[in-house]
Amino acid sequence: RHKSNDGAPVGNDVINDPISVEHIQRLFPGLLRVEVLDRKSDHPLRKKGVLDNHRFVKEHPPSPNAFAAGDGQSLLDPTICCDENDPPRGKMTAHPKMEEVVMWETNIHATGVRKYPAPIGWVAAMPVEDRADVGSFWSGYTKEQPHLKRPRRIDETIGNQAGFMASRSQIEYFHNKACPGGFLPPFDSKHWKGDSLQRHSVEFWSGGFQLFGQCYLNRILPLEPRRFEKHLIYHVSNNKQRTAPEKKMIRVEDFYGQILTVKERAIKFAKAMWNIELT
Repeated sequence: RHKSNDGAPVGNDVINDPISVEHIQRLFPGLLRVEVLDRKSDHPLRKKGVLDNHRFVKEHPPSPNAFAAGDGQSLLDPTICCDENDPPRGKMTAHPKMEEVVMWETNIHATGVRKYPAPIGWVAAMPVEDRADVGSFWSGYTKEQPHLKRPRRIDETIGNQAGFMASRSQIEYFHNKACPGGFLPPFDSKHWKGDSLQRHSVEFWSGGFQLFGQCYLNRILPLEPRRFEKHLIYHVSNNKQRTAPEKKMIRVEDFYGQILTVKERAIKFAKAMWNIELT
């Protein structure tokens, strides 16, 4: 098995390995911030070929299985995250098409996949600190190049998700077991040096950074399309599409297709290495 080349307790070839109850507890839903392209004629991302030539498209072309066989449309439904009537409110875009929904917070190079026991199933693994990683099949892993470094805490791929979702029992787990110094106030343990509210940013407290940065938690995105689309969060100010670096922007439908490509590679890898049949 692959041995980690950073501080992770597992390698980058974890696909359907047995998992402990402790590690299952450390999973929680990841979220992806998205926007819908505005329809002004001068939009730089609407120029021919700009979004088609996104980063890592050659290494990880989107799987055809992410699109309908008949008309080539994405399996994802844009109305779940981003539906808006006409005339739209604020800077939102009315009646979006899936090809207009874009993201910028992470990319396929920082993503892995894993098959968990039912009812979780196949998921994408979002970036996580090496010491906290419970394991996945990293998109960049190959048997021929086992020493490639997996992106961890890198600003452009860390996946700022601007929020989190958790059940009452998960919040209790965060507070009593997972998070150093606890998850709920008062923040008066020795872990919180000085005025913690002043020392940490809004992303730390309400954006989820505390959970995947200090609490050893792993964010996952289910790959079944009806579940995946529920993890997309509309950034309704709709301004990042014109202010974030163009090279970071990618259609969500293409990112989803790239994840399915990595899943398909993981299935082939498991068959070739261990003669395990996965679906």
